[in-house]
Amino acid sequence: MNIGGDDNMMPFLLAELATLENILPLYVYCLGSHEQKHLLRPEGYPAHQLFLCRNGRGIFRMANGLDMVMTPGTMLILPAGVSHEYFPVQGEDEWELGFVAFSGSAASPMLEQLGFQKPTPLTETQFNELWDKLESLWQLISLNGECGYWTASRRMYDMLLSVLEGQSDQEVKQNVNPAGQSNAALQKAVKLIHAHYNEHLHLSNLARAVGYSIQHFHRLFVGSYGISPQQYIQQIRMRRSIQLFQDNPAITIEKVAHQLGMETSYFIRIFKRTYGQTPKQFMKQYK
Repeated sequence: MNIGGDDNMMPFLLAELATLENILPLYVYCLGSHEQKHLLRPEGYPAHQLFLCRNGRGIFRMANGLDMVMTPGTMLILPAGVSHEYFPVQGEDEWELGFVAFSGSAASPMLEQLGFQKPTPLTETQFNELWDKLESLWQLISLNGECGYWTASRRMYDMLLSVLEGQSDQEVKQNVNPAGQSNAALQKAVKLIHAHYNEHLHLSNLARAVGYSIQHFHRLFVGSYGISPQQYIQQIRMRRSIQLFQDNPAITIEKVAHQLGMETSYFIRIFKRTYGQTPKQFMKQYK
């Protein structure tokens, strides 16, 4: 893979947060890029780490003896406290690693969502996007110090979200692409859901519309999207509710529920389950 970018390195940068560590739910611990030498960390690292390999080849060795090879265009995420060492492969080009360590109360939940701890190949576009985000983070903290850490927190979240999005896209391409008639039927079902999410969509009606039995349709849908048709409909409704609140801060909860085709009490319960706060609490930030 021909990885983009120039030859400029980002010297190791420790984010000195002072008291912000207790305030920011997600923050940058350190970051940089350089020609990687041998590092041994028997106690692991105090923060979660995301590595990007731009050049050369290197090996990450875990405490269980597992060796993982990183090549150009791959990414690796390591949780905090995992014993490991890493070193370049002899005889190869200089091993250039970009890295960012992150922590905070939201870091572990994000890591659980990412759910992998092995080198992951990226497309050239994905890699360059993540590398650009890494450079942007480095520049922000280097130039602004602690004054830039609120923005850095948002960018770190955006970077992890991009990783999660890329991972999800790969899973969709590899595992969620039924061939032929099945694929066409599911696409038709999804279009129906988006067009009629605010109506009483019964599973039997969706299955009948695409020519399958209820059981077969449900099995295909879950196998393709990882959630049931009912859960997919709820996701569409919740995203639409956020849009309605943002577009019209004066709108009532009852009106939003009505536009989504939901009972108000049921809407409030599902909204809180989805976003961790009631619609009323969410609306306060827009008033």
